[in-house]
Amino acid sequence: MSMRKPSEIQGSAWGLLTVLASTLISHLVRPYAELTDLIMIHLLGVVLIAMRCSRAVSLGTAVASILSFDFLFIPPALVFNSPDLKSGVTFVVMLIVAAVISTLNERVRREQAASRRSEATTLSLYRLAQDLNGAVRVDEVVTAGVEHIALALGARARVLLGASELSLGPDQRGWLSDQDLRAASRAWTERHAVREVGSGDSKIFQPLLGLRSPVGMLALAPDPERGTDDDDLRLIAAFAAQLASAIERISLGSAVQHAEVQIETERMRNALLSTVSHDLRTPLSTIIAAGTTLADDDAQIDGKTRTELTHTIVEAAERLDGLVTNLLSATRMESGQIVLTKSVEALDELVGAVLSRFAERLGGRLVNLDLPADLPLLAVDPMLIEQVLINLVENALRYTPEDTPLYLSARAGPGRVTVEVADEGAGIAESEREKVFDKFFRGSLARSNDGGAGLGLMICRAAVLAHGGQISARSRPGGGACIEFSLPIADSPPVLHEITEQYA
Repeated sequence: MSMRKPSEIQGSAWGLLTVLASTLISHLVRPYAELTDLIMIHLLGVVLIAMRCSRAVSLGTAVASILSFDFLFIPPALVFNSPDLKSGVTFVVMLIVAAVISTLNERVRREQAASRRSEATTLSLYRLAQDLNGAVRVDEVVTAGVEHIALALGARARVLLGASELSLGPDQRGWLSDQDLRAASRAWTERHAVREVGSGDSKIFQPLLGLRSPVGMLALAPDPERGTDDDDLRLIAAFAAQLASAIERISLGSAVQHAEVQIETERMRNALLSTVSHDLRTPLSTIIAAGTTLADDDAQIDGKTRTELTHTIVEAAERLDGLVTNLLSATRMESGQIVLTKSVEALDELVGAVLSRFAERLGGRLVNLDLPADLPLLAVDPMLIEQVLINLVENALRYTPEDTPLYLSARAGPGRVTVEVADEGAGIAESEREKVFDKFFRGSLARSNDGGAGLGLMICRAAVLAHGGQISARSRPGGGACIEFSLPIADSPPVLHEITEQYA
């Protein structure tokens, strides 16, 4: 039920109408009622006015009712009489009832207004909290705060971030004057709200207090017609607390993220320096040593030794070339600069080219190939896929005994071909099957001088994902490791030439 109080003029008009109505009703029922009944009719009118209007209107209505009743109904009529004791008590009770009811009604209205205001305040803070929770940038926090403050208080608002923004140039300060900025600086220093009264209006400066220091300043120019009371100041302080918390949260999150980036950068730098200092210097030292020996005219070198030194230089150079290629590929893929140059390729041709490159290192080792005759053509970047196969075969050769075979197979599926490269080595620990695709990660079975840099599988994953495929590591049935990846097929019909043999 609405308890809104009418204005004094409206209340007075309603009081006068109530007195007239009470008088008319009393006149109509006078032949059938006692004098005390007529007093109750006037008292009822006073009660109704006391329930809706102010105390002054209620008492005025009571007095008007008393005078009307005395003049019209107490004999002799049409004359103001001195009331007897009984009528006097009735009139005093009427005044007391009007005063008590109007006082209680005023209290109810105040409590109801306070309840409505508290509800509006809670709703405003809740909506602000919702918007601030979704904010990820400080400017989003500022925008949400200004909008909600303007909606809740009808005030112009501005958020100044940091102490440096408290000295703004003439083209930046907007509606803030030099006096306002001095008041803002005082609020910043004293860490409590400052109210600056100027010509025609006033401004409020509420510091946004963080855990250790202010993070900004909330400047408000309230509506002069509406004004501000203690409840408004408490609401402003609550808004400021939420804004400060949100700004500090984002700032701390940015700081943590920056620290994590620095830590990761330092880790990557150390890993890269370790790779460059060891894995690149080792083949370089080998090349220099063998080349120096060959270039020494005084050295007694027979033909067999010279051939061995030449092979050593070639092997070290190939190892160095592989490391540099992987480093450059990793850098290019990490920067997001992978540009696929796709063409229609047959998987058996890509595999043949890769195995030909390893012909000397394979020696007498068997490579079991299982490439079905109906295998579809692939729509891939041949250079990247060759790099994938090279890295997988390189790993298989590095981490398995020389007398164990390698396995390379493929099978067709809906829209893609799945390729597997497996071996009979020690395999990959289950806890490391996801980590092996991370940059510079080397498994527990890796040796410090085996020539690996922890980049091969990372490059494989980046290349396969760039083609829209998937790659994973698992155990091979019977022992060993198996790397499985998928590649998209081309729309052209397959070339039928089956390969199911042992490559030695």
